[in-house]
Amino acid sequence: MGSSSIVNSWTEWGTLELICVGTAEGMCYPDETPSYPWHTGSSNMRPYIRAISGRRPRRCIDQAQAQLDNLTELLRAESIVVANSMDEIFDNNIAQVMTRKQSSIGPNTLENTNGKIIQKSKIDVCRPLKASEEEPLCFNHQLSTPHFKSQYQFGLACPRDVLITLGDTVLEAPTSVHTRYFESEYYKPLLYSLWKRDSNMKWLQPPKPTCSPIKMFHDVDFWEKLNTKDYNKITFANSGYKTNLNENEIAFDAADMMRMGKDVFYKKSASANNEGLYWLRRTFPHLRFHMLHFPTDGSYHLDASLVPLRPPTSGSHGLVLINQDYPPLASEMKLFTDND
Repeated sequence: MGSSSIVNSWTEWGTLELICVGTAEGMCYPDETPSYPWHTGSSNMRPYIRAISGRRPRRCIDQAQAQLDNLTELLRAESIVVANSMDEIFDNNIAQVMTRKQSSIGPNTLENTNGKIIQKSKIDVCRPLKASEEEPLCFNHQLSTPHFKSQYQFGLACPRDVLITLGDTVLEAPTSVHTRYFESEYYKPLLYSLWKRDSNMKWLQPPKPTCSPIKMFHDVDFWEKLNTKDYNKITFANSGYKTNLNENEIAFDAADMMRMGKDVFYKKSASANNEGLYWLRRTFPHLRFHMLHFPTDGSYHLDASLVPLRPPTSGSHGLVLINQDYPPLASEMKLFTDND
């Protein structure tokens, strides 16, 4: 086992060194779940179609995969470039320039040149592994546990939904969505690779939820009775931020959290309950977990509503991106505005 520290990430804005980019291969429209309506048709279509599920069209998969592959190549292309001026960089082929996202400019320390170093440390990129070339990734086979059956799973496009790094700890999220129940299993080869190379790495998973429609949810027919738009705009805040997910088990997705050093923000949502927050606070007492409430958005995941982009420094204010359609409570925004 290696002794050097590899897993060490505390924020959403730190310099990237190693990143996992997902894949669109084999993706499906998953089964309907009482957690949140994935692809439920409008109410007037209910007599004819309950929900869209099944394999995604090949055209959609190819388009999504092309975008993920391009992101991977952009990340891999970041490296150190030495130039005498910014003009020298942009005198080159613009297409080549755009494939390099340079991040900083500093004085060149070499004695025999008066140039500038435009630098970005190289980023290592890893991808989910398929079993073999003969066995492509596939998510349209039935899975069964004592608590549920699922014919279609989501896929592996979004690693950050199910995995998060909190300092030196990789955390597997206890998702409440049965169509993503085994998703983190596909990342185990990558995680074991890190585990064997980094003797300081910790690897945790909360108690595995049952994803039982009866045990974990208030009403298995919740989305049959409620329009999604009405739920977000009216029902969610008026009900005391109550979702169909109950408090019987620990549940959250990794994307329900955003990291800002020792302060971690947690969205009360359709996929994250209070028990999840309690577990995090007990398990990571050295971190400060803050619950955020979004009165007009009871859907999944904090990254659709709030993303921290940079911390405050002596020369600039901190920057947090807020979705203007789904702002948090004004009282909770003060934590950002008062510490800018």
